[in-house]
Amino acid sequence: MAPLVRPKLVTLGLSMTLFPQPVQEMKSVVQEWGGRVFFDGAHQAGLIAGGQFQDPLAEGADVLTGSAGKTFGGPQSGMILWNDPELTVPITNAIFPVLAATHQVSRVAALAVAAAEVIAFGKEFMAQIVRNARALAQALDQRGIPVLGRHKHYTATQQVIADVGALGGGLAVAQLLARANLIANKNLLPHDAPEDWERPSGLRLGTIEVTRLGMKEKEMAQIAELITRVLIGNEAPESVMEDVVELREPFQTLYYCFDHGLPT
Repeated sequence: MAPLVRPKLVTLGLSMTLFPQPVQEMKSVVQEWGGRVFFDGAHQAGLIAGGQFQDPLAEGADVLTGSAGKTFGGPQSGMILWNDPELTVPITNAIFPVLAATHQVSRVAALAVAAAEVIAFGKEFMAQIVRNARALAQALDQRGIPVLGRHKHYTATQQVIADVGALGGGLAVAQLLARANLIANKNLLPHDAPEDWERPSGLRLGTIEVTRLGMKEKEMAQIAELITRVLIGNEAPESVMEDVVELREPFQTLYYCFDHGLPT
């Protein structure tokens, strides 16, 4: 449809981000009439910086935005990146002073430290995040909780998406797991309708913080077992919570940072 509509701007952005998107192919279509591609990398910013995900700017995206939180691991704020010098003035002028009156100086030092730590530890950190996500996904799938993307090793990011429609749906399952101190989030699946937003079929899990605590593939299998006990075994969440606390208790140190370096 693009040649018929000739869009000036194409936006690529997903909250459920499991695999790279066809940036290069889409850019090759819209560049015929000077169309621009904008890539929303909110979830993937740290993975991109750590070399564990596609590089949208290198593949043809004109603008890349990202969250300084999430995989990047810094203070809550946004980032905008581009390679084209012609975009510098219009982008910076649009942001300040048109849309924003301050850049919140209070978070600048924290963002600088986070960026320095991504440079120092990002490659190892992001690689372990993805390994953990795949290990968690496989462990859940093997235990009877369907996980999307099996044919592509489940995920290439920090996210794991399970189809829990037959187990009560994403909202009910997330609330049930929360009672066991297992934090997840509801998420729409491709077969859900827009009106299913409040009660979708999917469950979204992430591996950023458990990885930061030094957990690896072994612990992902243990987490999957705890989730399975609640959802498949129908154990009371409050009884499973004791084992969740026991699993978490030895992991009290934050790694992939200047204070503690890499986990052993």
